[in-house]
Parts: sequence; C-alpha cells; structure tokens
Amino acid sequence: MDMYVRNVKIIEDAFEQIKEQTGISSNEEIVTTFCKSEEQNNSLINYINNLNSEIDVIGELNKNIESEIKRHEELGQLSEKEKRGLKQKLRQEIADIKHNTATKDAQIKEVENQMVEIKEYVQTMVTTFQDSEFQLAVTSPQVYHEDVQFNENNVTLYLSELEEFISTFITFLAQRNKTSYPSIQALPLDTIGIKDFSKGHVQIDTSMPAEYAHIVEEADTEDEYVTNPRDLFKKFNDIAAKDFGALNGQGGQQQAPARR
Repeated sequence: MDMYVRNVKIIEDAFEQIKEQTGISSNEEIVTTFCKSEEQNNSLINYINNLNSEIDVIGELNKNIESEIKRHEELGQLSEKEKRGLKQKLRQEIADIKHNTATKDAQIKEVENQMVEIKEYVQTMVTTFQDSEFQLAVTSPQVYHEDVQFNENNVTLYLSELEEFISTFITFLAQRNKTSYPSIQALPLDTIGIKDFSKGHVQIDTSMPAEYAHIVEEADTEDEYVTNPRDLFKKFNDIAAKDFGALNGQGGQQQAPARR
C-alpha cells in the first residue's frame, strides 16, 4: 500500500510540473495532448521508413541503369566485325534454345504415347490378378474406365497397384519353391541393366541362379533353414549326435562331442 501511495504521489508531482510548465490545468487535456503527440510521432516514423524504402528502390534502379549505360557504351565501342560476331552468337543461342525446346517437347510427347500404350497392358495384368486370390495390403485398388488416361499425376498410383501384385506373386513363387529370401530370390539382380524403351519387349530369365540352386536341392523341408544362433547350435548337436550314433553302430570308439 505504501508503494502504491508513493507511485501515485510521483505521478501527481509529474502532472503538477507539466501543468506548471505548459499552463494546462486539466489532467484529461494533458493525457489527450500526449496521445495526439504520440500518434503524430508514430506517423512520422512510418513516413520516414517509407522514404527509406523508396530510397533503397531508387538506388537499386540507378545501379541497373548505370549497368545498362555501361553495357551500351561497350557495345558502341565494338567494331563492325565484333558486332556481326555478337549477332551471330545470339542467333546461335536462340537456335539452340529452340532446338532444346523441340527436343523436350518430343520427349514429353513420347512419354505421353508410352503411357497411352501401357494402360491396356497394366489394366489386363491388374484384372488378371484381381480375378485370382491375390489381395492388396498396402496400395488402394484403382478404377479403370474409358475416360481414364495415364499421366504424370496418376500413373504412379496405377503402377503401384500392379507393383504390389507382382511383388506378391514373386514372393508366392519363391515360397512355393522353398527358397531363401523369397522377396528377392526370383529377381535376376545380377543381369538387370538400364531400361531402354527403344528396345521393345525384353525377355527376362526368371530361373534361379546356379549358385543358389544347391540350397533347394540340399534342404528337405523349410525347417532346414535355421538362422537363430541357439537353434543353429542345437541343430549342430543333433547332427553330431546322429553321426556319433552311426559310428558306434559300426563299432567305432569315438566319443560324443562335448556340449557347451
């Protein structure tokens, strides 16, 4: 309370000094005058900031104009031969730009034609998978009708659906053949090269590489594939005990391996 009274006393003294210096007798008039002065001060500050911004813009324009003047002066000092060379260079640059633009347009047109061509094949394969027991787990099924056209906005959605069907089919074939790493076993990774659309249809060999063929031949069941360290050690002991029993049946004196 004492602090509040002390602050009030300081404010009253300040107003008394203002009244004495300005001749204003009303506190409300003093407050109003102060608020108007503060508004004018803020307006002046904003005006000064706008002027500074305009000065910066004008300064940048002056630099550009000076650069253009210097460039034109340099062009004016060129000889007729240099001017002809410069014109020829500019014409060549324009021709190169037009050629590159035409090449890109042709590539875009070719891609669009390829999208139109692959739509029928993609639809046929997807329909075949849908008629089978394969189901989608990640991607959403797409709708095919006459008005659907493949483009850069939707082609990834349709190809993702087909990709999941193909991946599931590859996994199914690999598991049916009892191969390790079924998700990639059927892929000829060592023979896949850079795709070239101009070659047309390419025959891909989906047979198992020779270096992996012995895995299926030597394995009796899926239980033969052991990756857990404890199971692997247990299987080693079982095989060792089986071999030890066979040797004892032949009259051998070998001892069974110690198990740790």
